Amino acid sequence: MPGRRAQLLAAFLAAAPVAPAAAPAATNVLLILADDLRPDAPGFAGVRDARTPHLDALARGGAVFPRATCSYPICHVSRSELLSGQLALGRPGQGAPGGPVAFDPASPLLPARLADAGWHTVHAGKWHVAGTPAQRGFRETAGMFSGGGAAGKPAAVERTPTGREVTGYRGWTFKDAAGRPQPELGVGLTPETDRIITARAAEAIGRLRDRPFFLQVNLTAPHDPLLAPPGSSRRPEPGLPANFRTAPAFETGNAGGRDERILPAPRTPEAVRAERELYFRLVEEVDHNVGELLAALAAAGLLERTLVLFSSDNGLALGSHGLMGKQNQYEHSFNVPLVLAGPGVPAGRRFAAQCYLRDLYPTLCDLLGLGTPAGLDGRSLLPVLRGERTEIHEAVFGYFTDTQRMIRTADGWKLIWYPAIQRTELFHLNGDPEELHDLAGEPAHAARLADLRTRLGAWQLQHRDPAPPAVPRP
Repeated sequence: MPGRRAQLLAAFLAAAPVAPAAAPAATNVLLILADDLRPDAPGFAGVRDARTPHLDALARGGAVFPRATCSYPICHVSRSELLSGQLALGRPGQGAPGGPVAFDPASPLLPARLADAGWHTVHAGKWHVAGTPAQRGFRETAGMFSGGGAAGKPAAVERTPTGREVTGYRGWTFKDAAGRPQPELGVGLTPETDRIITARAAEAIGRLRDRPFFLQVNLTAPHDPLLAPPGSSRRPEPGLPANFRTAPAFETGNAGGRDERILPAPRTPEAVRAERELYFRLVEEVDHNVGELLAALAAAGLLERTLVLFSSDNGLALGSHGLMGKQNQYEHSFNVPLVLAGPGVPAGRRFAAQCYLRDLYPTLCDLLGLGTPAGLDGRSLLPVLRGERTEIHEAVFGYFTDTQRMIRTADGWKLIWYPAIQRTELFHLNGDPEELHDLAGEPAHAARLADLRTRLGAWQLQHRDPAPPAVPRP
């Protein structure tokens, strides 16, 4: 396998175009989503606590967006925005932020748009949005992993190697093409779950070599429970993040959440390091499975005509700012890793442009030469890829339940508003990327604070946000 992967990496780098060009009509799309992957976790992006040779090669052969964001840092909302190209907040029929996302029946989802245009659409892996893949435009499922189907059977794994109780994915099972549960493949998350997903997706690639396809592969790693990957061995414990705290400085709005209860505050450095050691082993498991998928493309002779997109649904705190979960507006949770590679994408580039996951919908439409449906909130990244623009969003906005709202400007200023406790934080990320120095109380920044609050409040009003605005309404 090492020799095969070395050949794959060389082939991928050779196949990646040096400058943007029109994607051929038969371009395939492979969209790979990790789960709870910190934006700095892959080797190409961060502190190198994990070895990620396949992701690093993908980044060298493509375009990296280090300021990509998820908008709402939790699985189902983030994934719903990606599929719809729309902001979930304030949509007709939409309940409270964070609740089930009601898709707009008048606006086709990304897989439906591609299926209508002639792509064979396949979903593999975790399914965590409303409805079923078939109802959302996927013509086929391969190794679908979703809630339910355990029929009272106990979880395959009850505790993690660090002794934490398994609370995530309980009762989840694989489903066959007819939707029938397959508990024999494991109830709940197991160390083999992502290997099964990847094998099914790779098999689909081999079958579909003669027709254009859109394949979305949703991995479960490195989401908790943090289970040791197959064949992995314990590594030296990684260091703590620069913004590590044993507990949050104040209640940000998710103290009772499941993510925070797995390792309750106050958290010792030793306990957090142990969790991080497992986490980064799972990051390497993500990389392994990405390598298998790229190898399947190479074996099918499809590298030169496949767009490969890699990202995550959200990041994760994992000890940063005294938090463990993703339900916050700090950079480690709001940002996501994002790599695009293949036809129409320049190789070896890093773009500072801010973007959302929902921008991938119109971006793919442009790269594939398709018309973009009306009514999308996402904006195409193609002008950035072509060097025509440096930004498509002068500011990006984030939200979580009714407890957090955020604005981050293109020039690096960021305000977080906590409506439930009427508190603000202000950071200048250009000089403080770890968000260690809250400037909200400093008189020298009073005018900027007021300006950002006004802009955030206007955004809330525009999108019918039910949460209290950052500035009082007249």
